[in-house]
Amino acid sequence: MLEIDAAAYPLAAGVSRIVPADVPADFRTHGWPARWVGWLPVPGAPPAGAGHCGRMRIAPDGSPVELYARLPERTAEAELVHRLLPPGGDVLDLGCGTGRLAEPLARLGHPVTAVDNEPAMLAALRAATGVQADLTTLDLGARFAAVLLMSHFVDMADAGFVSTVLGVVRRHLRDDGFALVERHPPGWVSAAQESAGERDGVRFVLTDLDRAGQVLTATVRYEFDGGAAEQRFSVRDLDDASLADLAAGVGLRLDTVLDDDGTLVLLRPTPG
Repeated sequence: MLEIDAAAYPLAAGVSRIVPADVPADFRTHGWPARWVGWLPVPGAPPAGAGHCGRMRIAPDGSPVELYARLPERTAEAELVHRLLPPGGDVLDLGCGTGRLAEPLARLGHPVTAVDNEPAMLAALRAATGVQADLTTLDLGARFAAVLLMSHFVDMADAGFVSTVLGVVRRHLRDDGFALVERHPPGWVSAAQESAGERDGVRFVLTDLDRAGQVLTATVRYEFDGGAAEQRFSVRDLDDASLADLAAGVGLRLDTVLDDDGTLVLLRPTPG
């Protein structure tokens, strides 16, 4: 669920990483090597609130639940999907997190089924219908007017995982429907540098970059409310041709790139 355009931020000075000795080594799921990190004090920051009892809840992919609970809704993307849908068109949101996209879409009049494998994420849903499930094995026995696969799932280094999840997208998509996927801007993997910036009261730090061929492995550190968590991830660059090839393998075709950065891409079922 990484959501950081770290390449746009200037290089951070004096950034220190704090990893306590009792943190387990590596926690790996589907190509995202995620370091499980407790609630770490940030030097000079105010004490954490009473709700932080020493460890934050970490989702299976390494995402800190408290982080996504505090980030704002993705209203611009919700409006975009709303304009593409027919009135009342139903939506499946895969890897929905706390519903930052699912909730505003539901309030716009669309029945939204929101899927995540972390119950603490789903607990934040109000208007959308939550389903706790693994994306790789999901089969709801239903098809939707739109299927959303956001948060850079398609960038994961494990191409087999990406193909499997795109197959789940196709299985749940009506023949006249569309899928919206989110990726890093093409070229981001080669351009990314150690950097830091702040957005919505959260400081994001990108560090420990390691490139092996077409794959970038790095650590993103989230600092907020006087503490921090780290998530290590592995991604590969996904240009239009690469995405089109992956999509074609599961009966989808690349239809339209919707934004100037090339991050939001519309896929449709292959005719016939």
